[in-house]
Amino acid sequence: MAVEAPAAVPVKIRHSAAESGIWSLLPFIIFALVCIFIPRFASETQLMLLIYIGISALLAIGLNLLMGYAGQISLGHAAFFGIGAYTSAILTVRPIAAEVIPGFSTGVGVIAGVAALMSLARVTGGRLALGVGALVLVGWIAALAKPHFLVVLLIYGVGMALFGIALKIKWWKSGAAGIICALSAAVCDRFLLGVLAKGGASPWTAMLAGIIVTSLIAYLIGGQVLRLKGHYLAMATLGFGVIVEIIFRQWTAVTGGSSDGMFGIPSIAWLDGSPRFVRHIFASLAGGQVDLQKQYYYLVWFFVFIALVLAVNIVRSRVGRAFRAVHSSEIAAESLGVDTQRYKTQVFVLSAAMASVAGSLHAHNAGVGYVNPGDFGFAVSVQLVVMVVVGGMASVWGALFGASAIQILKNWMLNLDKADVRVMGLTLKGLDPIVFGAVLIIVMVLLPQGFVRGITDMAAAAWRAARGKAK
Repeated sequence: MAVEAPAAVPVKIRHSAAESGIWSLLPFIIFALVCIFIPRFASETQLMLLIYIGISALLAIGLNLLMGYAGQISLGHAAFFGIGAYTSAILTVRPIAAEVIPGFSTGVGVIAGVAALMSLARVTGGRLALGVGALVLVGWIAALAKPHFLVVLLIYGVGMALFGIALKIKWWKSGAAGIICALSAAVCDRFLLGVLAKGGASPWTAMLAGIIVTSLIAYLIGGQVLRLKGHYLAMATLGFGVIVEIIFRQWTAVTGGSSDGMFGIPSIAWLDGSPRFVRHIFASLAGGQVDLQKQYYYLVWFFVFIALVLAVNIVRSRVGRAFRAVHSSEIAAESLGVDTQRYKTQVFVLSAAMASVAGSLHAHNAGVGYVNPGDFGFAVSVQLVVMVVVGGMASVWGALFGASAIQILKNWMLNLDKADVRVMGLTLKGLDPIVFGAVLIIVMVLLPQGFVRGITDMAAAAWRAARGKAK
């Protein structure tokens, strides 16, 4: 006869699960409370530093998902940071000129069409290059004909379907990619013409557009370069970052180039349009009037909070376990049925989208409103890698710590540059690469897991040793 389990056991299990849930929420509650009340005690200079720390934290959290959990290194992550920043700046300050819009829209359409071709037909390598050429050719034919939009859709669909038949790809998949290309180009054209007519877009619209453009580019790039491994992957991402920085510097008609950059970018005064009771709540929390800088501080750290919650939930989910499996051994993960290429591309796009949000926040920074190609160069990508390593690989909270530590170090070095200090005849100015390189070497030698994971591992080991002695 079967023996029934005591009734108290399920209750105890549920009670333990509830306690576990509360303890898992506690760090987020403490983090939110600290962020809310900091403006009461921080000066303007400190608030500005905290805003930059928050922007760096967004970048580090996304890059940590890519490097720490999925094990895919990126030395060109500042490119996505820059794409988000310049998209926001261009759409809000200096909309693209009317004569540039058709070509720009066609380019965006081709990017969307290639992404659809990769996703639907799983085309890579030489066939993908031919697919890009086919999309450009079909677009050129449609532009020459200048027919009704429905006829344009037909030209794209039929043209790409014939391309699919020629290369032994399912015709309806390649045809769908052509239609997506035409639709994306048309939507982009209408959007840019509308922005031009209004004299600029709102920062929120620009931020959303930046996320879409960055995600498309990341999908296109990641789907190819993530097939590489080790130093080949590092070099490919480095090359991508260098190319994007050169475009920022040389495309003066759109980006302003390296001499002028773009300035006068509006900030996001999100609280000014809120109901009165909401403004009163934030005024009481901040200990006084919530000026533009405090509003922006709350906005930046709200995005950081969302990124932390999202990253922690991803890490604890089935997707997070797949990331760790890919990091440990791609061959073993594939043998267990994990689609490693799909997961690597997903985390690459997610990381790029977070970088785009950080770029938009950087562009709209209260009291600054300026972007320059130098803000998104190779040195910035190296600093992001240092943030992830210092905080701790495969540690979401470690990314926050690493971003804070490196941003404080950068601020201190900036003040050192202004002071023009000399030691034994050596001018302590422009030594950022040396300092960051030294920090990276020291951390990798002494705490290979980073500060947060290294310290928690040592504390756990000490606790187990103490319990062992007590027994």
